[in-house]
Amino acid sequence: MTLIEVLVSLVIVFIVFLGLSSSGLVVLDHNIKNELRDEAVSVADRAVQDARRASFDNLATLPAANVLRQVRNVNRPFTVTRTVESLDPPANDNLRVTINVAWSRIEGHQTRSYSHQVVTIVRRP
Repeated sequence: MTLIEVLVSLVIVFIVFLGLSSSGLVVLDHNIKNELRDEAVSVADRAVQDARRASFDNLATLPAANVLRQVRNVNRPFTVTRTVESLDPPANDNLRVTINVAWSRIEGHQTRSYSHQVVTIVRRP
């Protein structure tokens, strides 16, 4: 083999590795987004459990919360908001509790916001 053939083959291998590295970055980015979404679902599940354990009369007064969760060794903030609506206004025996978990992430020099919403119904005991 001549030196030129070796250099040409190295350039071809370099171009292939550049393509593989960019696809690896895309996979890593989607993996991190999925981990954040999974953590938001976990936060929402915990908030639903807290709402079901709370006393019925105090359900509407549950405050919004900021939850810090560690994702890939970085503390990520999740904002939990609750909305309580009566399903039968005169009696107020059934309440719809809507829990929204929001988080943001920097993607391509821009901050993007995401949210996950869970709805449950709580009945007066």
